[in-house]
Amino acid sequence: MNITIIFPAREMEVGRAMIPVMPLAPTLLAALTPPGHEVKLVDMVFGDQVDYDASCDLAALTVRTPLAVKAYEIADRFRARGTPVVLGGPHIFTFPAEAKAHATSVAIGEAEELWPRILEDRAQGALQDFYVSGPYKTESFRGSVYHVPQRPDLARIPMMRRDLLPRKRYLMDSIFTTRGCPNFCRFCPVTPLFGSQIRHRPIDQVVAEVETLRKYYFNVDDSVFGHPQMVERPEENRYYLDLYGELARLKTRRLWSGAGGLSAVNYKDGRRIIELAVESGLCSIAAGLESLSGSGQKQSGAWRKLHFTAPDVFDQRTLKENIRTLQGLGIEIMGFFVIGWDEDTLETYQRTLDFCDETKIIPMILTLAPMPGSPIYEEYLEQGRIITELAWDRYGGESVVFRHPVMTPESMRAENSRVMQEGFTWGRILSRTWHTFRHRPSIGVAMSSFFTQQGMRKTFKYLFGK
Repeated sequence: MNITIIFPAREMEVGRAMIPVMPLAPTLLAALTPPGHEVKLVDMVFGDQVDYDASCDLAALTVRTPLAVKAYEIADRFRARGTPVVLGGPHIFTFPAEAKAHATSVAIGEAEELWPRILEDRAQGALQDFYVSGPYKTESFRGSVYHVPQRPDLARIPMMRRDLLPRKRYLMDSIFTTRGCPNFCRFCPVTPLFGSQIRHRPIDQVVAEVETLRKYYFNVDDSVFGHPQMVERPEENRYYLDLYGELARLKTRRLWSGAGGLSAVNYKDGRRIIELAVESGLCSIAAGLESLSGSGQKQSGAWRKLHFTAPDVFDQRTLKENIRTLQGLGIEIMGFFVIGWDEDTLETYQRTLDFCDETKIIPMILTLAPMPGSPIYEEYLEQGRIITELAWDRYGGESVVFRHPVMTPESMRAENSRVMQEGFTWGRILSRTWHTFRHRPSIGVAMSSFFTQQGMRKTFKYLFGK
């Protein structure tokens, strides 16, 4: 069969990737495709066009919420031509019935157990309405259902099919080593999607795949330091100690980035895991700090991720100490903050930027966008605080999609615009790059820092400068 796998993008995103990272989902689906099929990947972020007239026996799209409108439009056009369409991804996980109106089949959960069966059923002309992987209830689905109750074992993951995309246009390759998150942050749908239990890919397979990667890569795990506070699971720490020890011994050293928790420095084996990660090439992390107040930590649920015993004992001094420790080990930090919790005010935006300036972390200061599938979305929807007349394509961060007790959507957007453009002045970018170089005198690390921030500057200028 001829299979087209599409990574959709809104018009405003085409050619404007903040950090050019090769997308993982389509290259993984291609890797899971059995031999004998012709696979074409379309990355619309980088300007690939969908050829609706080309021979195609099945089209598949991975859908995040801001891309749902565009994905449905693409799916409808394919189906109008008689081509079956499969929709999957985080948004489809939350709204399977909505997606079914635009798709021949809907895939819910992870792809490893579903995609080969979908292709087999398509070859036989017997596609089911819903394909489900994981411990989810299916009684409410109207139509035929194929259900694998357990989450997939990651021991048989093939190498991603990066050869199907022009690798030179991406600054970084992408890879993953684990799935699952035990933190249950209230604004995040990751735990419901992947489960709270951490599943690991075999170390030898990860190392073999890393050896095929280029100079820079991004690890999409929820925490590249693992969760060293999980003392009842010593194998969790052992996995990362062994993985980074093996990667550090590779002949060709690559620089890499990923998401990481600051509190790993405080737990058993956490410091050693971080040190080995740096030896293996880790140069920067995206750290979800979310809020600088105890009330924000309580409403977001992020205090668990930061491993405070309760939101009432949250304090900024601990954050600053952990930041200094990681920076001292040569790791640049991109701090993610969400503003829009009930006790936030417009002044919270500036206070957060001031914190980033003081600690020399890269600011990612975002207005809350309650994402479908998260507890905060369901809570706000029930309270009538979600602005339901807004289409899904407004959930990309450039619009305010909920009602705040004291701030208007217009004032939040304006202040968010100001601090994010101010946060990426050339002076601040150069200051942070120099700070990184002082702690880790590497030209490659400094260049990665500078060009990453330059890409973010361009993106925020486009999003907020209009």
